[in-house]
Amino acid sequence: MKSLRKTQFVDGVCLKSFALVFCLASTQAYATTQFYEIGKLNAPTSATQLIYSSTYNSLIIKNSASAIATVDLGTSNTSIHFSNWNFTDMSISPSSGRYVFAADYGGENIGYGTPLNQSYVHRLDLSNGTWETKSTYIAGNIEAVSDNQFILKSKDQWVTFTNNSWGPGSAATILNSSSGYWGPGYYAGVYGGDFRYDPATGRLLHGNAGISSDEIQAFKLVNNNFFKQEGSGIYGTAHGYNCCYGAPISLATDSSAVYYGRLQVDPLDVSHNLRIFPEVIYAATGDIAFGNGKYYDAHTGQLLGTLGFDTTVYGLGASGTEFWAYDSSQNMLRHFSITPVPEAETYAMMLAGLGLVGLMAHRRRKLV
Repeated sequence: MKSLRKTQFVDGVCLKSFALVFCLASTQAYATTQFYEIGKLNAPTSATQLIYSSTYNSLIIKNSASAIATVDLGTSNTSIHFSNWNFTDMSISPSSGRYVFAADYGGENIGYGTPLNQSYVHRLDLSNGTWETKSTYIAGNIEAVSDNQFILKSKDQWVTFTNNSWGPGSAATILNSSSGYWGPGYYAGVYGGDFRYDPATGRLLHGNAGISSDEIQAFKLVNNNFFKQEGSGIYGTAHGYNCCYGAPISLATDSSAVYYGRLQVDPLDVSHNLRIFPEVIYAATGDIAFGNGKYYDAHTGQLLGTLGFDTTVYGLGASGTEFWAYDSSQNMLRHFSITPVPEAETYAMMLAGLGLVGLMAHRRRKLV
């Protein structure tokens, strides 16, 4: 029989009787952090990026460039939208989770930071499935700020940012003041890579890629303009942990940590390293960090389990208890969840404990 002390209870109440302790969980209880596969479906396209909306019960799947597919998980209906040039990135609005923004990259004149072709941003309304498209400045990578605001990053060597409003016209409106060398973008002084917007702090977190110095740099969005904050430094605190000059930067779903390659850092001070993981981390909740088909305790770095297949493409649920992952070996989208109920033996012991406590209370009443 398993000890109750091995079971984690959230918001629980414990009742003591004799030498035993019986715990009543008001929300959920589980013995260990273990994910169970609870569903799967054939992917309508290969996946390089995945967004899961539990609010709208939808999956949004981006392939390598040409298409984004939306799957209604309630009806299994699928719709596909094609790019004008190349879909390079997606982001979901952090406030309502209603809109997904997609960057449609028209290319750049590399080394000059100017557009090669017209870029676009597409916006999918998950509440009704409608798509809208607006022309933008260089749309290499994208981070949603709100339902009507998004930040774009160029893909040139030394990148620029633009802060944009969706607006009523056919073109998005650039909100930030110009400080670029050749155009309206903010010259960020960072190289290649990717970025994440933290809605909890209004900060933009960038991780270098394609250059010998691994660096993380923070920016603050104030009155629609970008202001440089602290960074890890040239060959500084982040150097050596971004494997192969191309590892991703990711933000935990609760904004508790930033991941850059194998490195976990403090999102409030990116020069403060928290821990190093055995492999590159591609996505994370507040408690779990996901590598290539493996998942780790975000607080200790300990390996917790494996999914049984390799994957670097995850769509995490907002609650942190479920997610979808893309299995490229079978072209499947697979759904995993933490079992939110106690184990059978634990549940039986809880019931027995309740009965024992009730019996003792009944006997006391009779004696009185």
